[in-house]
Amino acid sequence: MEIDAKEVFSFGLSLLYFTYLAYVLLITVKILLDNKPPEVTVAWIVAIVFLPYVGVILYLLGGVNWKKKKIMKQLPEEMFKTNLEPVISQQREFMQEIAHHIDNDVAKTINLLLNASHSIITLNNEVKFYHHGKEHFSDLLQDLEEARETIHMEYFIWRSDALGERIKDILIKKAREGVEVRVLFDGLGCLGRISRRYKRELKKAGVRYRYFLDPLNFFWGRMLNYRNHRKIVVIDGVTGYTGGMNIGMEYITGGKKFPEWRDTHLRLKYEGVQILQAIFFTDWFNSSGEELRGEKYFPSNKKGNLFLPLQVTVSGPDSDWFTIKKLFFNLITNADREIIIQSPYLVPDASILGALETAALGGVDIKIMMTGLADKKIAFWVAQTYFESLLDAGVKIYQYMDGFFHPKMLVVDGVTATVGTCNLDIRSFHLDYEVNVVFYDTEISKILQDQFYEDLKKCREITKEMVSAISFPKRFRNSLFRIVAPLL
Repeated sequence: MEIDAKEVFSFGLSLLYFTYLAYVLLITVKILLDNKPPEVTVAWIVAIVFLPYVGVILYLLGGVNWKKKKIMKQLPEEMFKTNLEPVISQQREFMQEIAHHIDNDVAKTINLLLNASHSIITLNNEVKFYHHGKEHFSDLLQDLEEARETIHMEYFIWRSDALGERIKDILIKKAREGVEVRVLFDGLGCLGRISRRYKRELKKAGVRYRYFLDPLNFFWGRMLNYRNHRKIVVIDGVTGYTGGMNIGMEYITGGKKFPEWRDTHLRLKYEGVQILQAIFFTDWFNSSGEELRGEKYFPSNKKGNLFLPLQVTVSGPDSDWFTIKKLFFNLITNADREIIIQSPYLVPDASILGALETAALGGVDIKIMMTGLADKKIAFWVAQTYFESLLDAGVKIYQYMDGFFHPKMLVVDGVTATVGTCNLDIRSFHLDYEVNVVFYDTEISKILQDQFYEDLKKCREITKEMVSAISFPKRFRNSLFRIVAPLL
């Protein structure tokens, strides 16, 4: 009996096809059982149905619900809970005792962060803000030069360009002087941006570096859609930096694409820095397996009578709560008078969009400032699909036109402010590892407010007429990409 090769081939294709259909059905059921936000659920189902095979691969790379099945062995929130439980309990009790003596909205925010991410409130702090890269990197380079014990750095993007070379030379010098130097690169953000020679020189000098979720590693490569978007520097456990700026000359010059780069970064000193140190330690442990402990990493560094209450909080795709998103939601819904927001991207999920619309309809003055010059076209296009409903609710939207606009800042009622790495978009809320600092101080809020209104001079306001003038093909394109916005 002869075997017909065509029949065998046809049978093989049919078997493969039905196997794929069964697999798609199983994944669809799993997506539904994850009970993610409706827009995320719909986006994944659309991707799987309309992008055969590719959609399944994308889901495996970036759609698994890691809140149930952790990506990381250790999370900062869990570390805080384990090591700071007595302090957390004490602060919870204290908040109950003084509930009638402080602003109720401030109390809600403090309690939210205590409960959701076990973020303690520290008081003995000093902060300096940077709105352009030149001054920030000048101070950072000087602080690195003056390091005596330890230098810990982690960035989403790190380039081996002129700025990267200057930093590398200092790190090599300090390592040869006996300073412990550890550097953490995000696997995808730094992919192809750091030369082999650069890494070879770091290693030769004793600078320890690792990749966070290295895409070239077989095990971590499947986590391609998850990124460490944090920017953290801790020097001698006393001085820390965080905010929007990565390592690259574009943060000083604007690079080849933009006339300038407008961003917000901060330099923190004393108690709050120890929280940044703990966050770095968990990210380092997850990437290297090295567990760092000891008093030398957490020196007693109070100074004088400084009083600046703040909390450092984190979130990630496998956190128990999307804490920074809940922080934004809490601040927006509890606002009484004014909300000002700066974010390069405007891609809110349904809860944040609803909170903004509700607050504006309730009479809160809301101003959102985003970039007017795009570096990521899809995110820029998708943002335009939110303009109409926000404007109808009374939200004012501005686009910064003098260069690329990259700050991540929110101030409510001139009392509470947050600055960090988290954008006002679905990716930052759900897929990236982020860190934000929350300040409870009117003077800090005033500094950030003043900068907002200074930036406003370089903005154009988006009007309903401008939105109506967007052509049908562009509207269709924007709406099409909005369907997959939760996956971007």
